[in-house]
Amino acid sequence: MHCPYTRFPLQRKFHCIFLCLLLLLIITNGCARLIKPPGPALKELSGRDLHIRQWIDDMNFQDLEKAIDNSLTYFARLPDTVRFQYGELSYSPEEMSASMKLFISVLNEYRGEVLAREIKEKFLFFESMNSDRESFFTGYYEPVIKGSLVPTDEYPEPLYETPDDLIEVDLSMFSGKWQHEKIVGRLSGNRLMPYDSRDEIVYLKSLEDRAMPIAYASEIELFFLQIQGSGMIRLRDGSIKRVNYAQKNGHPYNAVGRVLSDRIPPHEMSLQAIKDYLYAHPDEVRDILSYNQSYTFFREIDEGPLGDIEVALTPGRSIAMDRRTIPRGGLVFIETEIPLFDQGKISDWIPVRRFALVQDTGGAIQGHGRVDMFFGHGEEAEMVAGHLKRSGRCFLIVARKEFL
Repeated sequence: MHCPYTRFPLQRKFHCIFLCLLLLLIITNGCARLIKPPGPALKELSGRDLHIRQWIDDMNFQDLEKAIDNSLTYFARLPDTVRFQYGELSYSPEEMSASMKLFISVLNEYRGEVLAREIKEKFLFFESMNSDRESFFTGYYEPVIKGSLVPTDEYPEPLYETPDDLIEVDLSMFSGKWQHEKIVGRLSGNRLMPYDSRDEIVYLKSLEDRAMPIAYASEIELFFLQIQGSGMIRLRDGSIKRVNYAQKNGHPYNAVGRVLSDRIPPHEMSLQAIKDYLYAHPDEVRDILSYNQSYTFFREIDEGPLGDIEVALTPGRSIAMDRRTIPRGGLVFIETEIPLFDQGKISDWIPVRRFALVQDTGGAIQGHGRVDMFFGHGEEAEMVAGHLKRSGRCFLIVARKEFL
């Protein structure tokens, strides 16, 4: 940069240099503010990235039509005013149903390269990406835990139904800037107050006379049942009570694994490792579990488990994503890896490439590029779900308007 003070005393030269450096700093900082790292987004897939993909299903399409039928049941219940947003495009429930039926028709008529070509021609693909320009996958399952209809020393903790005094407020009714935002609380006089925390419910017994227990279980097993959102209670006579998510207390969800990050090595962190640690350190249970003040209430159901859209979840086909950013009930294609076990230890990671349906949501499943896979119930489902923490890709799929 040319300095206008080159023919003046030395101090003016220093002044010039100072001004030049200051100007350079301002320009640099301004550019740094303008060039922001990309955030979570939904991006339409096009060009080479679309055409090189074959959309091969590693489950050979098993149970896919069954899962699609469940989403069709959901769409059929909705009023015509509901809309599902894919980028700039908006779809009605009727159009979502038509999109699903078109996909089934294409699936039943074609296979191999012809199927891939037909899907690319008739459908749009939108990739859901987090800040790392990918998706992050975890898993969940339906626990089967032991319990009792009455409190005992072995099963002292109640599984509560939703209390009558719990109030949920849809904030979007008050302002458009709070779309998809809700708060949960209770009335104290004429004021809405935060609802009872986990500490108050579990350790201060604040709901003893305000909520109805469905059954009783151990504290640790109930905690993990609440995280999964549904499960089965095996009673002493061998009968089963099936319970499903009904409501939460409105407090934010915090993963207790963060508390144990200095006690469980990162490469060993899993649901099973956390549970083993809690059983081995009973004196620490309250401090660790209280890190998560979120608390889940249940309801009894005959069949299930049911997802957020009130249809039965299909193992391997149903996934949970953020209901605020992702069209519920919609078709997706996922790519990631799941663990393979040998004598209880991970021996390998195997690729997953399959179609799935967004039929659930979760407190920890937030933003674009966040996927929770449902694996069913049983020991294998628990092991896979408990260890799954893997990156991958997730594509939302909907029919092109001209083919509806």
